Amino acid sequence: MKRLLLGAVIGLTVFMMCGCGNGINYDLPDEPIKFNTQTFVSPADKDDTYSAIKYNDRLYIPYGTLGNTLKGEDVGECLGYIVQDGVADENTRVYVLTADKDLNYLALINTEGFMDQTIFYRAEDTRGKDTDTPSYIESLDYDLWR
Repeated sequence: MKRLLLGAVIGLTVFMMCGCGNGINYDLPDEPIKFNTQTFVSPADKDDTYSAIKYNDRLYIPYGTLGNTLKGEDVGECLGYIVQDGVADENTRVYVLTADKDLNYLALINTEGFMDQTIFYRAEDTRGKDTDTPSYIESLDYDLWR
């Protein structure tokens, strides 16, 4: 009996240490937003275009990728999923970030592919302004954000 209890305690400890108990909730909300992508053209270079989404009357453009580990506690509610060229991709979900109370960033997380990188979009109205960027976001150094 003692060995069984010890095994259970060790198993639970390993489970908690690997972060398995603190994952991201991939559930869609009851009425998910369908984020239709659109093209954003850089004002400085008409050949520099980006896929963009709109949320709460703000336009969000790709900014960076995951630099560190993203934990469940870093990710807030799921808002919905991406629709590109009329094709719904319910596996690419849009999330708010708990560290970003001003909603300057949104996370696009793919729920199916382990090889798909999380992408962070930044609100276009923050260009040229200092924002508090969460430490796990690594800028891809797009010209638009310089």
